[in-house]
Amino acid sequence: RDPHLTRLLVILAAVTVVLSVLRPSVFLSVANFRSMAVQFPELGFLSIAAALVLMSGGIDLSITGTAVLSGIVAALIMRGTEHPTIATIVLACAAALCVGLACGAVNAVLVAKVGIAPMLVTLGTMNLFTGIGIVLTEGSAITGFPEAFLAIGNGLLFGIPVPFLLFVAAIVILSFFLNRTKLGYKLYIYGSNPVASFFSAVNNTRVVLSTYILSGFVSAIAGIIMLSRINTAKADFGSSYGLQALLVAVLGGINPSGGSGKGVGILISIIT
Repeated sequence: RDPHLTRLLVILAAVTVVLSVLRPSVFLSVANFRSMAVQFPELGFLSIAAALVLMSGGIDLSITGTAVLSGIVAALIMRGTEHPTIATIVLACAAALCVGLACGAVNAVLVAKVGIAPMLVTLGTMNLFTGIGIVLTEGSAITGFPEAFLAIGNGLLFGIPVPFLLFVAAIVILSFFLNRTKLGYKLYIYGSNPVASFFSAVNNTRVVLSTYILSGFVSAIAGIIMLSRINTAKADFGSSYGLQALLVAVLGGINPSGGSGKGVGILISIIT
């Protein structure tokens, strides 16, 4: 029913056929698909974070800064404990998520309450969050984390990479959020027409606040997965993901002007 999703599926099929013909022994292998399933979820989570804000008609350029800073905080907690336990890992992940919420809240307040343009706000906070990360790490890399934590980014569950399962779960939750919750419905309305949204008794400020905070939270999840996969925290890791995440979101059918988009489109886009 959605012509854009149909075009996406055709593009995905075409790419699959071309690569299968050119390099069948390499492309059509379990190792290749498993490698893809381990690597793209972190970019996928950042694409979800970018998509949430794009659907409101805004933009978040600070998603990579939020992800890296969240990962650095988790890394410092685990490295600061002589013998990290499962409780330490849970605490580190919880702290990373709280950092993501805080970063999202900073963007939300500056955009929704102060009224600064989203591009200016998030461009500034991107450098702010990255700078804080450089100060915390003193410009060096933090390595050596517990095996239990590394399983988040490198482990297998029933032969399927854990990051891929997490990303699929995130897409399901995103689709439910957009199609079955009041906030998701209000996000569609606000992104389509803020004036009509206001006169429909929708609290526009609350919608924008919630959107940027959710974006920060999802970015923090990406930071945790990234940290777990590469077993290293550094302030400049993932810096190239920002524009790629925006590209994936737009290719997946998210309207940059706001008001439309589906979770399944992001899934097809990131796989392509």
